Amino acid sequence: MSGHEELIQRLTRFYREAGREVSSAPPTWVPGKPRPWRALQPALASLLLVALAVGLAVTIRMVREEADRKILPAPLLTASPTPSPSISPTPSPSVSPTPLSSWVTRRVPIGSTVAMSLDSSAVFALYDPGPINGRPDPARTMLARIDRVTATATTAGPFPQGRLLARVGSGLWIGAAADQGMTADAQSLTLVDAVTLKVKQRIHLPGQPTPGTLSVPQIAATSDLLWLGYGQSLYRLEPTTGRTLLTENLSGTATSVSIDPSGRRLYVGLISTQPGVALVIELDASTGSRIASAPTGGADLGGPHVAAAPDGVWISYATGMLGAVEHRSAVGLALLMSPDHHYTNGIRVSVFGGEVWLVDGMAQQVACGDALSGVIAASSQETLPGDVVADTNGSYLGDSDGVGFLQPNPPCPR
Repeated sequence: MSGHEELIQRLTRFYREAGREVSSAPPTWVPGKPRPWRALQPALASLLLVALAVGLAVTIRMVREEADRKILPAPLLTASPTPSPSISPTPSPSVSPTPLSSWVTRRVPIGSTVAMSLDSSAVFALYDPGPINGRPDPARTMLARIDRVTATATTAGPFPQGRLLARVGSGLWIGAAADQGMTADAQSLTLVDAVTLKVKQRIHLPGQPTPGTLSVPQIAATSDLLWLGYGQSLYRLEPTTGRTLLTENLSGTATSVSIDPSGRRLYVGLISTQPGVALVIELDASTGSRIASAPTGGADLGGPHVAAAPDGVWISYATGMLGAVEHRSAVGLALLMSPDHHYTNGIRVSVFGGEVWLVDGMAQQVACGDALSGVIAASSQETLPGDVVADTNGSYLGDSDGVGFLQPNPPCPR
């Protein structure tokens, strides 16, 4: 029996029973007197039952609709994935490419490198063969000649306190550090044969460093030029004998020297005698005549390091919090650019022909780029890199393990 039929039967039964209790004669009503309550009961009861019937009907309909919704079949899931929104690649800055994996394709594990130089047939490296009691021993510094084709290493030494190398036509000059407490042998320049590594000549450094301070000789050379910055003096030396040809006084302590690829200009970085001031000066590489000077950074943290380029000079130095790099013009040392990169205090810039190399030892990164524009072409992640030497036929990295043959990818500019 449906709900509607049951409702009709209940209403019929109610009216039938109500008819027995209510008189068939209409009640007498006197105007002005309220109608008796019992006379209204049938009508009120009918209204109440109608309201209940309507409510019951609405409730039954809602229950049925809800039941219908619950038994509807669920939609079938397809196996095809929902397409993801396309993502446009974000262009990376051209001056800061993401470092790639190591560029070292061949390694000569001689020890921690101190300084490097290069000629057409060999790579030269001063190195510490190993620590003693956990510390390197400068008195045991050795020299290695590494063949660029076979990677065969020939060694000689020791060369106590050896810090710098310079290749000239007659051989290879080794510069040693000096201070008041060192012996006379340590305060010297040593010329060795570039093939046999046999000592050809040794001279004492001209002049004296500032008393009580470590003063490392700074060397720059071409096949027929040799310049030495030592203490507060600058010397042009005869490349074959080391004899002093001329002397220039500096307004501070030399921290680096570099000759441009044409052999015409000499750049010197120095810590001024004025507290907190560092300078870069430009001189004629033949006569030593001063051309220009400009203030730079690094005065209290080792001074500026200069690297001569075809159009001027690159300068790198520590600031205490970060490192900084500048590119200055050969004309008046005007600032060409100061790359806005986050270098560490270990940043060091070198220039070889049209290439600029940035070695950041603390960040363990090596980068190469164009020496004129400063645009970085590529970078790599290396372990404790120290120095790079390069020419048109190859590039080499000195690090804490030895010398690595580099194969940049993509190739660095040549």
